[in-house]
Amino acid sequence: MNKWHVPSDNCLICKGPQEVVIGVRERGPWERQHSYTRVLFCSACDVGELRAFDYDDFVVFEEEDDVMVWSSVMVTADVDQLRSIFACSSPLDHTCECAQHVRAYDTSVKANKTRLPEYGSHRHSPVGRTTVTVRTVDGLAEFVPA
Repeated sequence: MNKWHVPSDNCLICKGPQEVVIGVRERGPWERQHSYTRVLFCSACDVGELRAFDYDDFVVFEEEDDVMVWSSVMVTADVDQLRSIFACSSPLDHTCECAQHVRAYDTSVKANKTRLPEYGSHRHSPVGRTTVTVRTVDGLAEFVPA
C-alpha cells in the first residue's frame, strides 16, 4: 500500500491511538486496495467509534476519492454493551464469517455515518458526527442510529 494511504485509527479528539474493540470486516491490505470496518475506543477521551475505511487505487481520476473514511460516534456505555453482547468468541477476527460478524457488518453498512476527510484539519473532529448505538436482536448485536 502506498505510504500516503495508510489508514489512521487515531482518536477523533486527542489523535492518540485507539483500541480495536471489534474487527467487523477487513479486505486486504493489498498494494492497491484495503477496506475495513471496526469499532474503536479511546480510553483517554472515553469515546467509541464505528469506522469504515476504504482505499481503492483503481478509481477513475475525479470519479471519487481513492481514500474514503466514514465514522459514527459511540458512547462508552454502548461500547461496553457491545463487548458483552457480541456473540462471537473471536471479536477481533475480521475474517470471521459467523452469524454475529455478518450481522454486525450488514447493520454497520446501513448505519448512518459521517464521511470524513482523510487529510487536513477536519480529519480529527467529532463536531457534526453522527452517532450509533447497539441492540440485541435474535441473540446477535447490531448497530442502529442513536
